[in-house]
Amino acid sequence: MTPKLTDEMRQALLESPDRPLQIEDDQTQKVYLLVPQEAFQHWMDAELRRELQIGFDQADAGDVTDWDVEALLREARTRQIVEPE
Repeated sequence: MTPKLTDEMRQALLESPDRPLQIEDDQTQKVYLLVPQEAFQHWMDAELRRELQIGFDQADAGDVTDWDVEALLREARTRQIVEPE
């Protein structure tokens, strides 16, 4: 399903093309953000770089531990069973 933009949404996007458009569902009160696909990709790239930089900074400061992949997978499986989404 691909919802269509209303005239009101289209106008709001034109008035603030550099910012996400917040849309609130009047039934659930959930807020959604509408952004152009290119802007979303730039945001995702910036977020990835920011998160990676945090890890690089921690590694440079010596704040690292061994990574036990098996323990991580066991925990993930446990959470998946206990906390389904």
